[in-house]
Amino acid sequence: MHDFQAEPGGPLPDCVPDDLIARYGRDARKRVRHNLSRRRRLGRSMVRAARTSDSELWQTTAFVFFFGVIALCGLGGIAYAVYLWPRVGLSLLGTLIGLFVFSFYVARRISAKATGRQAASPY
Repeated sequence: MHDFQAEPGGPLPDCVPDDLIARYGRDARKRVRHNLSRRRRLGRSMVRAARTSDSELWQTTAFVFFFGVIALCGLGGIAYAVYLWPRVGLSLLGTLIGLFVFSFYVARRISAKATGRQAASPY
């Protein structure tokens, strides 16, 4: 990235010399400002990122995106269930939270056993 700061006494970064205006016409100033704009730099970096051929990056991106969509739909479904049937929806939400806590506890025990250290007591 270039730092487009004006030098003391020098021209401004988007200043277009008269010879360039004479050579390229009236829209030379507009083109220079467009090429130096934040939107243009952001667009170029997005195109550069999209042209990458790293298959592992694209696979991970798709994996995270699709699981994010699934999680968002699941949360929306739970919120809708709580809205329609508060007792049933809250019991479903409580069950899911309990299952997450149980899964975390089991995962801590398994990872502690795999590394050979004692699992710390949550209490």
